[in-house]
Amino acid sequence: MRFYIFYFILFISCFLYAEKAQSQLNPALAIDARGYADRIVLRYAPSTPILFNEANRNGYHIERADYVKGIPNDKLIYKPINGSPFKRLPNKEWEKAILFERTKDTVSANLATLAMAYSDPDAIAGGDVLKEGLKSLKDQKSNADMKFGYSLIAANRSIIAAEALGVRAIDTDVKTGKTYVYKVSINQTNSAAYINVTSGSFNANSLRNDKLVKLTELDKSVSFSFPENRAYYSFYVERSDDGGNSYHRITKTPELNLKPIGFKGKLDFAYGDSALVNYKKYYYRIMVATYYADELLLAQFVATPRDKTPPPAPFLKTAIHIKPTQVELKWEIKQNGNEDLKGFSVKRGTKRDGTFTLISKTMLSKTTTGYIDETFNQYGSNYYIVEAIDTAGNNSSSFPAYVTLIDSIPPAIPIISSAKIDSLGKIIIKIKPNAEKDFMGYQLQKANAKEHEFSVVEETFKDSLGATTFTIKDSTTLNTLTKKIYYKVIAFDTHFNQSAPSAIIELKKRDTIPPVSPLIKDFMINDTSVVIVFANSSSEDAVLNYVLRRETGKVKFDTVFVNKNTSVIKFTDVKIIGGKQYEYAMIAKDDGGLNSKISRSIQLKTLLNNRIPTPEVFGSYNQNNKKIDLSFKVDEKLKNRKLTIELFKRSDQKSAWKIYKTIPYIKDQHMLENSTTNQNSYFYMIRLVDEKKNSSNFSNELAIKL
Repeated sequence: MRFYIFYFILFISCFLYAEKAQSQLNPALAIDARGYADRIVLRYAPSTPILFNEANRNGYHIERADYVKGIPNDKLIYKPINGSPFKRLPNKEWEKAILFERTKDTVSANLATLAMAYSDPDAIAGGDVLKEGLKSLKDQKSNADMKFGYSLIAANRSIIAAEALGVRAIDTDVKTGKTYVYKVSINQTNSAAYINVTSGSFNANSLRNDKLVKLTELDKSVSFSFPENRAYYSFYVERSDDGGNSYHRITKTPELNLKPIGFKGKLDFAYGDSALVNYKKYYYRIMVATYYADELLLAQFVATPRDKTPPPAPFLKTAIHIKPTQVELKWEIKQNGNEDLKGFSVKRGTKRDGTFTLISKTMLSKTTTGYIDETFNQYGSNYYIVEAIDTAGNNSSSFPAYVTLIDSIPPAIPIISSAKIDSLGKIIIKIKPNAEKDFMGYQLQKANAKEHEFSVVEETFKDSLGATTFTIKDSTTLNTLTKKIYYKVIAFDTHFNQSAPSAIIELKKRDTIPPVSPLIKDFMINDTSVVIVFANSSSEDAVLNYVLRRETGKVKFDTVFVNKNTSVIKFTDVKIIGGKQYEYAMIAKDDGGLNSKISRSIQLKTLLNNRIPTPEVFGSYNQNNKKIDLSFKVDEKLKNRKLTIELFKRSDQKSAWKIYKTIPYIKDQHMLENSTTNQNSYFYMIRLVDEKKNSSNFSNELAIKL
């Protein structure tokens, strides 16, 4: 009984919602319309069983007017459409229609039979309503509600039932693209229902919107929901298990959105599909049933069930403070039900019911049953939980465990926040204050090298007033061969627990000793350059070695080379002029900015350069004839000289150069070379020789890739 009442309320509420969009009145009729290119289909229904019975006797009056913008619907001029009024068919005509329908659609014919039986005015009127007093009246009303509800349900799902009840009408006298206003009424005493509709091509996908679906992927099941709409009243779900190639209906009956009597809010349609395989893709379609006895596609989507079942919760057996800086945790877990266990994580908090923070940097293996925490709060409360995590990311937690700490914890490792040394060797070291409640003071130690044994310089324990010094002063001698000094700090608490040493701080003393001068050991002269061979400064802190040069007679040296690499011991000076005298010397600079004395200089005279200008060689490989085309470029200054080209060649860059050919130079000439199949590349270089046997420098190196 409750089912058909819910269903009936759903049907009427959706229809009334559609009507309310067209009129501010509270209509006795609900109406909806669908426009096609050649017709307009109307669906309507009364809001009470009494009006339903009256309409079955007298019919529904349907009139039409052309839509006029700005004129209220009730002020338009209406004319009846063909077939108005639309009445319930007599039983004999209805039976003929049912017989014909049964040859096409058995379900539709059965629904029409139901509607015929429940809408018969003579059958409804029979019986003595006062036979059993108030109970008889209630039963009669309930019976009328039931017949009314089931009749409209049948009309929703069967076109022949809707037409036989007179609650479906078709207007074929329409023009495509034109908007009409339809008026439906039962009698003059009841208000009419109005609706605007435009004739046009109906789009079967007009309702489709895949984004409407809210999807929840669960363990071996999926559930989804979508909002209710006046365009549909129930839905079917279809599923594909083969990637969307074929679908089968998994809802044997229409799914409804049932609402309690009197509920005026909105509820989403929803459905859940279970007994699925986790991590398998399932394809779904939602088909919605409309008031026109058809089904339209609302949405299509893919869902994948996922493992949502957490593993068994671990049992945290012990949490013990085993060492001053270590808390040991031990746990166990049931073997049954943890086949997909991936591992464990450990979390710590300050309250039993507070927030816990992850302290295990990586996930612990599933075979791990213990953990050592070395980062716990030494002066506060420490609670621990162990989480079990499965391969799907589901987790479960143990009950929190509290740790009682042993009072033998040394202070934290001190941190030297700054350390400075001035030009006089005065040192100021500042230490970041330790925050331990039982902190007492520091011990400062120093050494001349990191690997040496450190000696105590000063101890700064709390004085009688409880004050602690966090700035320590020291001094050192600058005129020594040791360029650096090292410090570290150790903290003590009131129980004389000693912390580990701080990080070692390195201070560089102000340098007062200049580096040793570098030395020029040898030199070589040719007509294009001077080669200087030298020894770099032997001082450890020397970072730069400079080669200096000046022309004889000038006062100031110029820097011609800065050597930052002590493995380099030779410099070639090509920026010289032939026939001039030069003086070379060297100087070094250390990392403190001190310069060495200038080295002993050498004086030399460069040779005159009689070489002719350097030529250039060009070339390319021709894939068609398998030949190498070489060309040459010579300085215009040599245009009146008789020149010979010495052609050098090698097969790779590791081989030695060999003279390959000697040919006379002819302007714009090309030289074709044969290539061999076993070579991937050739390298060429040329040199010019004039009639006086003066030669040029070697040209550029030309690489030809075959």
